[in-house]
This record gives sequence, C-alpha cells and structure tokens, in this order.
Amino acid sequence: MFSIHQAELDKIREISNIGLGQAATSLSRLLDMSCKMTVPAVTLTGFDEIIELAGGPENEVAAISLKMKGAFRATMLFIFPAAHVSNIIGRLTGESTGIMDGIGNSALHEFGNIITGAYVATFADVTKLNVRSSIPDVVIDMAGAAITPSLLPLSLYGDDVILIQTYFNDWFAESPERLQAQFYLIPEPGSMNVLRTALEGMPS
Repeated sequence: MFSIHQAELDKIREISNIGLGQAATSLSRLLDMSCKMTVPAVTLTGFDEIIELAGGPENEVAAISLKMKGAFRATMLFIFPAAHVSNIIGRLTGESTGIMDGIGNSALHEFGNIITGAYVATFADVTKLNVRSSIPDVVIDMAGAAITPSLLPLSLYGDDVILIQTYFNDWFAESPERLQAQFYLIPEPGSMNVLRTALEGMPS
C-alpha cells in the first residue's frame, strides 16, 4: 500500500487531462474526424476492485498493458469494452477484418500505442522525469482472464492502484453512446517517492 494525498491526485489528473487530450488530437488526425475525451476522474482504488470496475469477470474487455521505464517505473493498464474493438479496427484500417488476425492485431496495437504513448510522453514532459514506455501488449478476453495475469505479479507491490477514468465520444458509430476507458497506474516500489517529488515541483 502507498499513501497519496488529494493534492497529488489533482496533479495526476492535470497530467492525465493533458496527455489524454493529446491522444484525442492524434486520433482525430489519424481518423480524420473529431475525437474528444472527458476530463478524467482520478482516484485511488484497490486491486480487488479492478475486475468488478471492468464489468465483472465474465465481461469481455480489451486490455492493453505496458511498462513505464526509466526514472519512474510503473505498469499502465488500459481497459475498455471489447464491443468497440471491431469498430476501432475498421476505422483504422478502412475495411472489415477479424479482430485478432494480422491486420486487426496491428491496428489495435497502433491504437494502444497512440493512447498510451501520448500519455507517457506528456507524463515525462510535465514531471521532467526521464520516462519511456515499452511496446504495449494487447489481450481481448473476459475481464477475469484478460486482467488477472497482469495483476498477479503487481499485487506484490501493495493493495492500491491509481485509477484514471475518462470517456471517449463513440466516434466509430452514429450513436450518442460514449466509450468508457479506464487507465490503472501501478507504481513499482520506490517509484511513488520519485513521483511525489516530481509532483511537488509542479505549479499548484
């Protein structure tokens, strides 16, 4: 377990708002259409709540995970409903294709790269920390099967994770429905102190 103050969560929300805004801009340019994200809510939650927040163990999700390396070391887990995956792939490729065939798999990895890459780049820029990201892994499965393998090793770090939650406009369909996205930031031991020092250096 690690402690974090509300003022620190507020600064992480500022970073997340900028980073996800950059991701939305990149997606808009790539897809040649408007993409917006809501101002994220940032809270502390428990490992045991992640699967339930994803809709329960039998709810199908897309889970994209990566490692943040360098001065700040953490795992980022990006989860959204699997029902949107085929639309995302179709929009990126311009054709109907299988979710996890060669083209579909590459398109979904690119989607994950854009979202998480923009976030990590903004995180590094705002905190002034030398941080880079690994190539993301993508899994589509029921939440229990998709998320648990990523969480088991990380649960040794403590009981809590930082939850960053936002909504995309569902730009893939002519529908007012919004796409809920959850980002979990799970610092490695010792890295929370690095982050706290960096956050203290940000303007209030």
